[in-house]
Amino acid sequence: MKYPIRKTLLVVAGCAIVILVATFVNYRITQHVVERTVIAQQEEMAGKAVNTVEIWLNQQMKILEAAAVAVSRVNLSDDPQTFQLLDMAMQAGHFTDVYIGTPDGRLIDGARWTPPAHYDPRDRPWYRRGIEAGAMSFTTPYVDMVTNELVIALVKPLTVDGKFIGVMGADTVLDTLVANVLNYKQSESGFAFIVEKSGTIIVHPEKSYIMRAKLQRIEPALDGKVGSFEHDRVGTISYRGADGRDNLLSFKQITGSDWFLCITVPREEAYSLTRKTTMVFAMEIVLRVLGFLLLMVLLALSAGSAVIFLFSRRYSTAVQQHQEELHGISRDLEWNITKRMEVETYYKTLFNVANDAILISNDLAYVECNEKAVEMFGLPREELLKKTILDCSPELQPDGVSSRDRIAEILRDSRDGKQIVFRWSFVRADGMEFPASVGLTSFTLNDRDLVLSSIRDISKRVDAEMQLMQAQKMAAVGEMLAAIAHQWRQPLNTLSTYISSLQAAHYSGMLTKEVIERVVSGATDQIAFMSKTIDNFRNFFKPSKTKGPVDILEAVINAVKLMEAQMRHNRINLTVTNRTDTSSLLVFGYQGEFIHVLVNILANAKDAILDHDERQPGAADRFIDIAVSQTAGAAIIEIADSGGGIPKHLLPNIFNPYYTTKGTSSGTGLGLYMSKMIVEKEMEGDIKAENTQNGAKFTITLKKMK
Repeated sequence: MKYPIRKTLLVVAGCAIVILVATFVNYRITQHVVERTVIAQQEEMAGKAVNTVEIWLNQQMKILEAAAVAVSRVNLSDDPQTFQLLDMAMQAGHFTDVYIGTPDGRLIDGARWTPPAHYDPRDRPWYRRGIEAGAMSFTTPYVDMVTNELVIALVKPLTVDGKFIGVMGADTVLDTLVANVLNYKQSESGFAFIVEKSGTIIVHPEKSYIMRAKLQRIEPALDGKVGSFEHDRVGTISYRGADGRDNLLSFKQITGSDWFLCITVPREEAYSLTRKTTMVFAMEIVLRVLGFLLLMVLLALSAGSAVIFLFSRRYSTAVQQHQEELHGISRDLEWNITKRMEVETYYKTLFNVANDAILISNDLAYVECNEKAVEMFGLPREELLKKTILDCSPELQPDGVSSRDRIAEILRDSRDGKQIVFRWSFVRADGMEFPASVGLTSFTLNDRDLVLSSIRDISKRVDAEMQLMQAQKMAAVGEMLAAIAHQWRQPLNTLSTYISSLQAAHYSGMLTKEVIERVVSGATDQIAFMSKTIDNFRNFFKPSKTKGPVDILEAVINAVKLMEAQMRHNRINLTVTNRTDTSSLLVFGYQGEFIHVLVNILANAKDAILDHDERQPGAADRFIDIAVSQTAGAAIIEIADSGGGIPKHLLPNIFNPYYTTKGTSSGTGLGLYMSKMIVEKEMEGDIKAENTQNGAKFTITLKKMK
């Protein structure tokens, strides 16, 4: 009895398996047919959209072609007849502008736009595209200089009797193409867009992507698949979108261009759309139901085996189960311990090989450090961990603020967990101070408030900056020697006169005691003046070692003394106006370096005035005006000249290093760069330049000392 039943069950099961396999094969074939049907429908829609674009482009090209034929029959010039033809083309094609560029660099613009002086149509994308194509074509989108909008230009080379006479172009705003041609809505989420074959987006519903993003950047899953544009004119790509949905992207090339019109739609929406228009899905559903029924038969036949298998599991004893569980727990613990040791070793290695000194402190006291910190401070690790940040710092920081007060302020600012980066002066074990850049972050570990400090020694960088300042000073040695010569010329002439008068008085018998005393007194005064000049210039070239109070009014007077002989020699009226109602105005910084800033600006103003007067003799009076004023918290120095000003296109670059308007033979390009670095970085102020009616004006703003 059992044997026939078993045999019957086996036969039934065998037949069910055969039918199930056949059903599965037919189901896979049906799925493939469905897939091809969906893809064919998507590619057909892409083709229809491309036809719409091509019809629109052909219509625009025909209008431009007709205008080009008409224009080539008239003389290309700024006459009413030419402008009338351009106006007609603009109205017929709804172009934003129609224009002609000639081989000699002229622009005939239908919108009557007057180009700037430096404008050359031969350098514009539309002109170059017309030359390269040699026939009617269109450009990739670019920003129009008239409307400041993103446009494409249809271009047509103009010839008369085989002779090239120019390129005719017509601009159409890219928004027009999006609104009138790609108003495509296939499904709830599907949309159309246009890309260049490299993936650059040309038309897209999201305007921020246009000409700024590539398709493979927006959809990373398409990276490597966009290469299909290189060898296929039409096709479909399946990919997973950034939103996690499976999508289909169908594309077709626009004739006569490197553009591809793409339609993207979620796979389920594409299937849903195709399901409404084809009966293939009905077969798929039938096969699914049949497969489900056969699967249920197989499940029923295997139920007996499943029951036997479940009963066999009851033979496992509770002890064996517990042993298996304990063994699994033991393996998990072993893995966790090994992994933790690996991670600890990894981070400890990173901690010790870091190029910056890293210290962790609790309530200012160091509790951990790496090898770089031991090397930087020159202390054994055990001794360094007994100190605080104040033990490794001087009493006062370079700006005169107490180290204790400054670090307390920094720690307050870092309590919200953000990183604070600041400059700090530390002391090594040998007592030598060194500057450092410190990144400080507060965090909590095991209920302890800790501070992590990353310290980088910037001694070399600071020394290099100081050397650069001094080098720029020395670059002005030649000019300063000329200034000394100007300062000494008059005293030397006076001394010569005194000596000559002694000889004359001797021969005339008038060499009395009064004459000798008068001559000696005058000569002594002149020699003292010359000695004072040497002291002024020697102090100018001596680098300042430390910061301290700087009297703005005194610095201005010293700078004027250094330059007054040159100004007088070149007939430049140099005036100083004190608007502060005080005789002293103090800021914090470097006295010598700040005088150097003023001298550099005055020297530049002198050169600008002389150059302007050489180009336009007698154009204006030669003057440099220095005005010192103040607000509640700032000192302001304004230096204005009559040098004609700085060209607008050069004004944003004058503070860049090695940028000079004087030429390499007379300028190093470091003067204004160093002036900006001294004022803004070393003295925490601000310097800016602007043009006035007569010339340039430099304004320096510094915080007053409290």
